[in-house]
Amino acid sequence: MSHPVHSLVVHFPIALLFTSVFFDLLGIITENKNFRQTAFWLLILGLIGGIVAAGFGAWSEEAVEAAGVPESAVDRHETLAVITLIVFGILLIFRWWIRNRWSVRDRVSYVCVAMLGLLLLGATGFYGGELVYRYGAGVK
Repeated sequence: MSHPVHSLVVHFPIALLFTSVFFDLLGIITENKNFRQTAFWLLILGLIGGIVAAGFGAWSEEAVEAAGVPESAVDRHETLAVITLIVFGILLIFRWWIRNRWSVRDRVSYVCVAMLGLLLLGATGFYGGELVYRYGAGVK
């Protein structure tokens, strides 16, 4: 692949997923259904964007490794990305399943899984940045 599309699209799912959790927390604190509905749609868009970004990342993997980036560094980033998408996918299924019936247990469970998702998202981004700034992935 001659153009690093992954690095162009990856910022959208990061922002959408972080913002989704933020709006869900606002919705839980204020009990405002509009915040939770907004968070739900942001979560869907973030997951779609994450899948697109992961696809472009997988597409450029061979070129990045051929440019001298260690396979272990690429694999670590890729593994974290897949786990992160799975965690946010679980959140989406959970949100769809409970709809607007948020019990105290649901809120606590959701916040714990969402915080795990944000930690994973941050770690994925950190190691993705390491691929660029330490190893020069996608940089001429």
